Amino acid sequence: MKTLFSCSAVLFTFSCLADPTRPPSGYIDLSKEGGSGNAVSSVSALKLQIIQNSNQRTSATINGQLLQLGEQYQGYTLTNIRSTSVVLSRGEEQLILQLHNKTIKNYDE
Repeated sequence: MKTLFSCSAVLFTFSCLADPTRPPSGYIDLSKEGGSGNAVSSVSALKLQIIQNSNQRTSATINGQLLQLGEQYQGYTLTNIRSTSVVLSRGEEQLILQLHNKTIKNYDE
């Protein structure tokens, strides 16, 4: 009986903790917003993972691809790197990708 109570208490404790895999509040999944066509699926597939700042260069990693200003990825050109976001451009279209984890690391070489 004591073991059953202990297991129940542990499970209750873990069920009260926040889910670390849950997207932050305010996150909108474009693929589920009723949009149609390839534009929505390709935009939702772009994920900004890391912004790296150093004295020599600033770069961003999008879907595992390391990019510097002016480089292209999936038809978009990386036009601006901010502290927690990047701007991708294709013609008149601009796309802003935000970091979900706002931990900022500076790499001084």
